[in-house]
Amino acid sequence: MSEASQQSRTDAAIEVLRSRRSGHNFDASEDIDEETLEAIVEDATLAPSSFNLQPWEFVAVRNDDRLDELVEIANGQEHIAEAGTAILVAGHTTPKTADRVFDEWVEAGRVDAETGDAMREQTVAGYESDRAGRDYAIRNASLAAENILLSAHARGLTATPMTGFDFEAAAEFVDLPDDAIPVVLIAVGPSGGDEPERLPRRDVEEVLHYETF
Repeated sequence: MSEASQQSRTDAAIEVLRSRRSGHNFDASEDIDEETLEAIVEDATLAPSSFNLQPWEFVAVRNDDRLDELVEIANGQEHIAEAGTAILVAGHTTPKTADRVFDEWVEAGRVDAETGDAMREQTVAGYESDRAGRDYAIRNASLAAENILLSAHARGLTATPMTGFDFEAAAEFVDLPDDAIPVVLIAVGPSGGDEPERLPRRDVEEVLHYETF
């Protein structure tokens, strides 16, 4: 790749990062198509993941009546229905993908069978406490959720993440299995126009620390 091409890619990526907003203004007369939704979720699955376990699931709600129900679960946030699509991002609290993933490590020649077995045992042991399992779920699913936000913005769509909803009711609403927890709810859809100016962000000088806090 030429230096100019690389710079163009860098500039485009940074522009997406710096111009992304958590929008609330959707065009309720339009919906994203299924192909676009699947492409956004594919982008989500490319997020960083501990040991490549990919402990995430995505439940898309698009039916109008169910979106209305979801608005109630989310404390009346009407933009969920206006967006036309809501994605509940969930995380596994158990290492349910470990066998498959570490077999893939071995098959790809990244590690030998003995090392793969040792990594599997270590990873499974790391999930033994409820706190550890919950941390893994939230950490990995949150990374995937950020990819959804960036992918949607890059495609000219509006997306906003929410944690202001009844987590237990949401899990029941989409029939999550017992070993998965809701992490974040994302409304995504065509933009309905301009959003308010971004509120101030803390300066780098305030939040960046070298060596120690």
